[in-house]
Amino acid sequence: MALDRTFDMSIQNDRLPDLEEPCRACGGTGNSSPAQPGQMRASIHCEVCKGHKVAPTKAGQQLIEFISRRFRISDYEVQRDMFG
Repeated sequence: MALDRTFDMSIQNDRLPDLEEPCRACGGTGNSSPAQPGQMRASIHCEVCKGHKVAPTKAGQQLIEFISRRFRISDYEVQRDMFG
């Protein structure tokens, strides 16, 4: 049984959607803020973006998941390699 896939080739914009956006947790600075004023930080880097200043959008996360499945990359390796 063959899969019948149809693709809409009439799309004029051939660009990929944005795959990254400034990290919302740190405001794109890459730095973590103390939990309370005067308190020491557990880490200098933001916990979400790991200091990269950007985080994947929904489309970026879907691409990461696709590549991970396709090439059988473990979640640990994806997080370690892409996010510090």
